[in-house]
Amino acid sequence: MKSYLSIFSDAAKLRAKGNAYILASLERAGLKGIVPSHGDVMVQLFTKGTCNMGDLARSVKRSKSTVTVLVDKLEKAGYVRKECDPKDSRGILVSLTEKGLELEPIFEEISEGLNQLITENLTEEEIKTLERLLKKCVD
Repeated sequence: MKSYLSIFSDAAKLRAKGNAYILASLERAGLKGIVPSHGDVMVQLFTKGTCNMGDLARSVKRSKSTVTVLVDKLEKAGYVRKECDPKDSRGILVSLTEKGLELEPIFEEISEGLNQLITENLTEEEIKTLERLLKKCVD
């Protein structure tokens, strides 16, 4: 058997560990209707405010159809609202509701926990190298 790099296997294990942390954190916070795949969408909305659906999909590097499903679930749970884009008759604007805005401190806490989870055994130099290499792999 040829030897292989365990990068994807290790990345999958890290993702599973992160998802378990996120789910446990969401449960502790008593949040319903939010799953790890909503994170990127919510962070973009926390950062940018109202976003066009197409721009949102590009920002989170997902297909429009995937983002539509994620946004629809968030809307159903009352965290976001959708409205027609006055600048584009086919476009949809997505923004956070008051309920959605209230989640920002919880998301910040979860993000800090995820950062600690991945960096607790690394030096500052290793963290910078890992971040640089991962960005290079996914961009």
